[in-house]
Amino acid sequence: MSTDSIFQSLEKSFLLSRDQLKPIVDGFNLEYQTGLKTPSKGLATMIPSFVTKMPTGDETGTFLSLDLGGTNLRIAAVELKGAGKSVVHELKRRPTLELKTGEGSVFFDWIADAINDLVTVDARHLFSESQVAGKETLALGVCWSFPVDQTAVDRGTILRMGKGFTLQNTEGKDLADMFHGAFKRKNLNVKVTAILNDTVGTLVAHAYTNPACRIGLIFATGINAAYPEKVPLITKLDESIRNKYPENTEMLINTEIDIFGTEAYLPLTNYDLVLDNSHNQPKFQLYEKMLSGAYMGELTRLIALDFIKAGVLFGGHAPEGFDKAWAFPTMYMSTLENDDKTDHKASLELLSIFNFVNTPTLNDIAILTRICRIVSTRSAFLAAVPIISLIEQQKLLDADHDDIVVGINGSTYEFYPHMNLRVRRALDEWYGKEVSRKITLEVASEGGSVGGALIAMLCK
Repeated sequence: MSTDSIFQSLEKSFLLSRDQLKPIVDGFNLEYQTGLKTPSKGLATMIPSFVTKMPTGDETGTFLSLDLGGTNLRIAAVELKGAGKSVVHELKRRPTLELKTGEGSVFFDWIADAINDLVTVDARHLFSESQVAGKETLALGVCWSFPVDQTAVDRGTILRMGKGFTLQNTEGKDLADMFHGAFKRKNLNVKVTAILNDTVGTLVAHAYTNPACRIGLIFATGINAAYPEKVPLITKLDESIRNKYPENTEMLINTEIDIFGTEAYLPLTNYDLVLDNSHNQPKFQLYEKMLSGAYMGELTRLIALDFIKAGVLFGGHAPEGFDKAWAFPTMYMSTLENDDKTDHKASLELLSIFNFVNTPTLNDIAILTRICRIVSTRSAFLAAVPIISLIEQQKLLDADHDDIVVGINGSTYEFYPHMNLRVRRALDEWYGKEVSRKITLEVASEGGSVGGALIAMLCK
């Protein structure tokens, strides 16, 4: 087969038209309805946050927050300055594989040590002497980017985590209890006053900057979304709980959209199936595996191997190391797509980490970059699905909103070349530009840290 025919076949299976997106949007809309009435036990979606207050932008004060994502732990002292402004003093740490797959208590002790370092060393100047000495309790907002069955704003049961985390002896236990146990072991006077998913944090943090925000989206190592839902529609909550809230109250919902999607309506390719079969959690997070930063590079590598076997890439010879699973991370794709120099020096330097039989040619670079572009374009269109479906769920277009604001946080959206433009293109193709222009996509910086601090303050 020629290079052109191979690319035509690849594009046919990867690039999604509006008609191909529709079954996914419809599938998500059905999953919203199911999730809103299905109790959040075990592997759950549409998880109530118990957060019913949104910031006005006028809040002030200094608060402590913690944000654990798929890659990094971030502990922050957040100074809210009002007028939608904030200052963040942050400490960032990356858990090792041993920590992510080991005993849960050891992992929480590691977090407690990081909090102690922030309060007593890194950001000591932001706290009072009594707080640093442990005489005054510090309130902590925990932004937990993993499924939790929340029973109150500061209580919640840890569910199956995902994103490479398989902590031992944590599933089914209360998250706040795990933290407080570690704080007691480390002699820290810290209290968890709010637990929130990072996507809820993104929504709240961006609402502090722009109160018109109606959707919070994380598009990074993984993907997730949050939005405000009318409490009477959250029928998974006991009626006695729903009746406690005033009429027309909205509660923020953590959709856990990363675990949406079934083989019945997702347009899975052979590459998606191969990746899933090689994963340590097969059949789990099928949708997320099609588009997020954790998986795009591996999909590209699998496709490239087929191009090599066909003799149209790298002279038909796979470089040493390229045949190893996960040997081509998404950041490599970003370098290739960002390299607009005629000599492609950056791309050649990147590929030099592999041992080639022959030095890659400029044509090899062009072919590999085109594969990256196809994979990342599909990611952008799939990332638009939560935006489209949550606009439908909230009936925002029916209400004739002229400005539907989506706050988006995450490295894949913010830093992958042209990703923001491709998500916008997907919305243009779905709605047409006249309607699509009503949707504003804004980068929601510091979602976890600022959102955690805001909710710790709003709910203390």
